Amino acid sequence: MRFKDYTVAQVLVGLHRIGIVGLHEALRKAEETGVTGRDAIVDQAMAHLSRHNYIPDAQVDTYRIAVWREYLRGRGEDFSRFYSEVPVTVRGEAGDERDRFIGLVRGVLAELELRPMLTVTPAVGGETNPQLDIGGAAIVRGMPSYRALKQAVRQSLSDW
Repeated sequence: MRFKDYTVAQVLVGLHRIGIVGLHEALRKAEETGVTGRDAIVDQAMAHLSRHNYIPDAQVDTYRIAVWREYLRGRGEDFSRFYSEVPVTVRGEAGDERDRFIGLVRGVLAELELRPMLTVTPAVGGETNPQLDIGGAAIVRGMPSYRALKQAVRQSLSDW
């Protein structure tokens, strides 16, 4: 009797961390088939995954991107082109401080495998410090440390 691998891998699908059953087995099997090209490899993996996971029709494309990203990760290849996009707004007066803040935001999001869809707007109501808005809510104001910004971003994403 052969037992299947029902290991659950936590993967970022869109902006949500999802548990996918048998992801590593599906990627291994897709590679063993000898198919080449992104679509063929993902098709093979998705066929296997759909037997053990519920994949909503509306999220098939985001799952496909996540599967490809995990395939590239497993091969040690750069997958930053396939980071999930997150809309963010940075408010603040133009200048060096806001530019440093934007760089900090980009760095934190990249570490979390997110690509900002950045909108920059002027400060509101006399606010002079830069402010980060994600999902319509102010996440942080002023120049936090890298660690504090990362924690605030993580918390905002888990609140969704």
